[in-house]
Amino acid sequence: MAIFKNNPFGGFNFNVVVEGSEPAPFSTVILPTVEIDVVEYRDGTDRTNQPRRVVGLTKYTNLVLKRGVARSTDLWEWFDQVRQGTLDRRDIVVILLNEERQPVVVWKLRQCLPVKYVGPTLSAGSSDVAMEEVELAVEGLEIEPA
Repeated sequence: MAIFKNNPFGGFNFNVVVEGSEPAPFSTVILPTVEIDVVEYRDGTDRTNQPRRVVGLTKYTNLVLKRGVARSTDLWEWFDQVRQGTLDRRDIVVILLNEERQPVVVWKLRQCLPVKYVGPTLSAGSSDVAMEEVELAVEGLEIEPA
């Protein structure tokens, strides 16, 4: 029998899986905003003096992944392949975990393509972790309970 929780889950327990690789260690994930355009339409036979509002295109903002710089250069290599003309779209899955590290919600992002890479800010007067960031264009999103 399922146990329902009244309190929301924390946003700090999650896994990210990029297609073709193991779960990746990211410190921040900013999921896309999804927006549906509304198109106003009126044809000449309409008896009213106002347009109809119909559903238009669905748009997604970019997915943003941030992590501490380590020895892995996989994000840069993927971005660089695309920059040099190789169309390499990948699916990405973000999994929210509960306190027992069991999946509770899964976001499936389809046909992701890296469009922006941000390297770390380095400063000798700071003790911050060197962070890298990649933005990915998204063509589709599905949300599923786990």
